[in-house]
Amino acid sequence: MVATIAFFFRMIDLYMDNMQILDRDRQLMHDYLIPGFYLRQVARKEKDAERKSRISEMSQELLSILTQQDGPFSEYTENDIKILEKAAEECAQIFQRSSSCVEGRNAQLSLRHHGIHKLSDRSLKAQMIVHNYYRRNRDGTTPAERFFETKHIDLFEWLLEKMDYPARPQHRLRKAA
Repeated sequence: MVATIAFFFRMIDLYMDNMQILDRDRQLMHDYLIPGFYLRQVARKEKDAERKSRISEMSQELLSILTQQDGPFSEYTENDIKILEKAAEECAQIFQRSSSCVEGRNAQLSLRHHGIHKLSDRSLKAQMIVHNYYRRNRDGTTPAERFFETKHIDLFEWLLEKMDYPARPQHRLRKAA
């Protein structure tokens, strides 16, 4: 989990570097916008009405900074605010995407474990590779493509390039009867 959180914050930093967001705006995004949009996503998925209401209130409280009369965004144009909102929403989704693939993989391993019980490390690694780089969703993308947001080479083409062909079997001499 620590690695997932570190990955999340590193990806946010890279995202903001690519967008060339100013240091002042970075701090506001870290403190208000990204947590506010993340809580909004969490509230949409929450089933318990009371918890959903509390989470929504926290989200609205954090995002109210955008509409405050004398707030830090009062001098920004509507277009600038929309750009920062979109960036903060995408940053909040990075955490969801980075943790959901792990949750999906863990659920699949749990199901397999009920049937097999003891999987070797080699088998787990092979199954993980097949899951991430071969299995395709209805939209035709693999989990790795969705996570990294880029296409990768075909798994079996890569294997064909890397693996040697098996040697021909030896001929056995047959004894005359």
